[in-house]
Formats: sequence, structure tokens, C-alpha cells
Amino acid sequence: MTYGREMTETISAEIPEKMTTRQALKQALTDRQVLAMLILGFASGLPYVVVAGTLNAWFSTTDVNMASIGLLSWALLAYSFKFMWAAALQGRKTPLNLNIGPRRFWMFVFLGISTVGMAFLSLSDPPNGLGRIGLLALLIAVSSSCFDIVLAAWRIESARDGMHLDILSTVEQFGYRISSIVGGMLALILADYIGWRATFFSITTLLGATVIGVMMANPAIIKKTNKTVVSKLSASQRNIGTVLVLIGWAFGFYLIANFAVGALTDPENHSARTFTRTQGPWVIISTVIWLFVVSAVLVWQDKIRPDSAKPETIEKPGILAVLFVAIVEPMMELIGRLRWAAILVLAVVLTYRFTDLIWGGFAYPFYLGENYGALGHTLTEVAFASKLVGVFATIAGIALGGLAMLRFGRMPVFFVGAVMAAATNLLFADLALGATYTDPVLSLLQLDHLFEAFGKDIRMARLTSVIALENIAVGVASAASIAYLSSIASKQYATLQYALLVSLVFLLGVLGRPAIGEIIETQGFATAFILCAAFGGVASVLAGIEWIRIARLERQAKSNPS
Repeated sequence: MTYGREMTETISAEIPEKMTTRQALKQALTDRQVLAMLILGFASGLPYVVVAGTLNAWFSTTDVNMASIGLLSWALLAYSFKFMWAAALQGRKTPLNLNIGPRRFWMFVFLGISTVGMAFLSLSDPPNGLGRIGLLALLIAVSSSCFDIVLAAWRIESARDGMHLDILSTVEQFGYRISSIVGGMLALILADYIGWRATFFSITTLLGATVIGVMMANPAIIKKTNKTVVSKLSASQRNIGTVLVLIGWAFGFYLIANFAVGALTDPENHSARTFTRTQGPWVIISTVIWLFVVSAVLVWQDKIRPDSAKPETIEKPGILAVLFVAIVEPMMELIGRLRWAAILVLAVVLTYRFTDLIWGGFAYPFYLGENYGALGHTLTEVAFASKLVGVFATIAGIALGGLAMLRFGRMPVFFVGAVMAAATNLLFADLALGATYTDPVLSLLQLDHLFEAFGKDIRMARLTSVIALENIAVGVASAASIAYLSSIASKQYATLQYALLVSLVFLLGVLGRPAIGEIIETQGFATAFILCAAFGGVASVLAGIEWIRIARLERQAKSNPS
């Protein structure tokens, strides 16, 4: 393989004819793979919902202190850094020579681990045994993140064409959001009637039942290659590049581990907010950006080597050669294929979900708080607007985004999703400033009278309507972004490339939260929302440029089908 000189097999290179909405729905509802994906999407989301939210709700009712809850939430780091072990799961040989395909084999394994971990979690008794609970939460998070890696690879590899990929991506989001309702709202209601242990046991049973989705999924068929050639790079160049990447990863892990130990032994002098602001960027630079930089340099070195240079064949690869093929080569393929467009793609991926991800940690303070322009609603009001109406609005947005992609194509919806996500931040800014513009619109649409008929005041009409619009925008953007990221990843290297791209999506949102928190404290929520909308405008412009680039590639592919 010579990076950047041959077009690899990617979904984006396959451009099917557009279907009518009826044809697309018929295909989606009669396709066994689509039904399997719905169940597997549910299986993917349920452990995350439990570890990230429902478990904390259990803690809150058993007098677990906030510091302990904060430390235990670090188990979620497994989802942010899952790309670092994704390489270990990209092999195409099925262990034990079973005839089920490697993706389905590992889905069985990790779903089983998550289910067993959940079963033991249901036997817990907080606030007793928090150390054991923390280990179980970490086990579930790691196994669930591995399941996500393999599921993404299966989705990309099993998609027949770009249209089928969009359908699978949208349906996966459906399953994921349904798990939010079951593992979130319904679990909280159930806990009131049967208690937390019985609730967690019920969740365990439900998670175990999703193995049906793995059984329904057809094994992904990947074209095998007998090539053992790894570009024109010399063995020393490959080894040096691999060692540099590993050094960066070791440094990132050291920063995380050092803070985690300090937070456990001396919590008063170890602030997660300070860590995110001061050392968080270095963690990302050393683990993610550094991988891109090293891979780009190796692609350039491969390009400048004379064509007469003989590629080296690996006969008995050592550990560095194995790690190069598993970690560095997929990034070299991505950069070599995209070339200078990789910079645009990186910028799009980093900024696209910024507007809705960055302030997610401040949603409840904005809804429930009294300061900085917060709205001062009750828990019951927020539960109705956010956890009931909001979730269903997100599902509606996903459906709208999926149907729009089938009708108009992926990139137009990708662009519109970015614009919608940016615009809805202005709606929240208006609420923080007194709903100057929102109230006249509600009055024009008679929504204020509709809420009044159900005994709800204008404040609930504002909150519910704006949350519904924002979640519809998030649903559209989520469906489009998953489909876009899937189209960027190569089928040959889907495991690592997709895991890394998804990690990058959350990068700026996580790093930006401390800064946004400071802006809220000094200038109020309205300023923070306006700033988020401005960043969303940048993402919209970048998404528009990427739409133009993809459209040009599609026209070229149609005019030169060979």
C-alpha cells in the first residue's frame, strides 16, 4: 500500500441512487440487519445510561457524598479514550475458529461482561462498599466501550452502500435513545415501587436479552487481502513513529493516573475542574493530536521516498511492527486518503457537536438554579420538560434527520443540523434574558394557551418548547454526524478510525466546560449561550465547506465510474 495514491474501500465512495421516503422506510422495516441494529443500539446505550446517570441517582438517595460521586464518575473516561485500545479489536480472525465472525464474537463477549457486571452491581449496598462499586462501574464502562467499538466496526463493514449505512446509523441512534428512556426515566419510576436493587436486576435482565440482536446480526464480510507490504517506509521509520506515539500515550495516561491517585488520597487539593483546564489539553494533545502529527509525518516520508525504494515485507513481525499496523497504519491511511482535506475534516469533527456538548454539564444548574440568569424551575418541571418531552423530541429529531438523509442526502442534513444546533442556543439565551422573543412566538402559535389549558404557566411553556426544539436539533445533528463519521472511516480500518473520530467529537466540548463555567459565573448564562451559538456558526461554515468538498467528489465519482 502506498498512502494517498490508491483510493481505499470506503462507504463514501459508493453513491447509490436516492430512494423515495416510502422505499427507504420499506427497506428499513424489512431488513434484518436494521432490526438487529435497533436492538444493538439499545444494548450500546443502556450501560452508559446506568453508569453515567442512574447509578448516581441511587447514590443520591443513600447519602453518598458529592466528592465520592465525582470520583466514581471517572469510570466514564473509558468512553473518551476507547480509541487507545480499539486497535486490539480490529483483527478479522474469529477466536477459537468459531463460525460467527470476529465482530459478533466480541459483541457476545463484551455484552456478557457488561451483563455480569450489572448483575453484581444490583447486589450492591451504597454507601457501603464504594470501592467495589467503583470497580464494577469501571468494568462495565470498559466492556461497554469495547462493545461500542466492535458495533461501530460491524455497522460500517456490513453496510451495503452509503444509503444502507445512513439507515443503520439512524436506527442505532433510535436504539440508543430508547435506552435513555428505559435506563433513565423508567428506572427512576420503577425504583420508587420496587427499590434500587430490584430495578438494577431488571436492567440486568433486559441487557442480557439484547443478545438476540447479536444473534440476528449477519457477520460482516470484508474482502481479504494477501498483501504483507507496509508502504515504502523503512523498518526504522515505522518503529520510531510507533515509539513516539506510545510515548505520547504513556504521558497522557500518567497525567490521568497521577490526578486520580491524588484525588483519592488528597481530594481537597485536587480539583477536577483545575485538572481539565490545565492538564486536560495536554492529555488530548499527547494521546490524540500527537497520533495525527506522527502519522502525517510518516505519510510525508512515505511520499518523498523514491519509487525505486523497495517496500519491506514483514515476515516475523516484532511487537513494534504489530503495534504499527494496529495503531499507526490506520491513521496513515486516513490522512493519506484525505490528504490536505484531513485538516478540514479534523476541524469539522472537533467543532460540529461543540454547541450542545459544552453546556450539557450546566443544563440542570440553568434549569433549576436562581443565579446568573438561571430559570429556577422545580425538579418535577424539569423532569417533564427535559426527561419526557426532551427525550421524545430527540427521537423525533433522529427520525427527521434519518428520513431527510434518505431523501436529500447525508451532507445537506449534516449542514442543516449544524445550523439548527447553533440557532437553538440563541433560544436559551433569550430565556436567560427574560424570553423577550420567545413569548411573542408562543402567543402567536397559541402554545401559551395550550399549556394554560393543562394547568401550566407561561414559564413551563417556554421551558418545554425551547427544550423540545433544542432536542430536535440535537437529534438531527446526532443522526447526521454518526452517518458522516461512518462515511469517513475506511472499511479496512473501521475499528480504530471510527473510535478516534468519535473521541474527537467530544474533545472541545469537554475541554471547554471549565471556561464556560467561568463565563457563566462572571457574565451569566446568556453570554455563555451566545458564545456557544457563535462557535456553532463556525461549525456551520466548516460543515458547509465539507458539503461542497464531498459533493465535488461525488460528481467526480459519477463522471468517472471506473
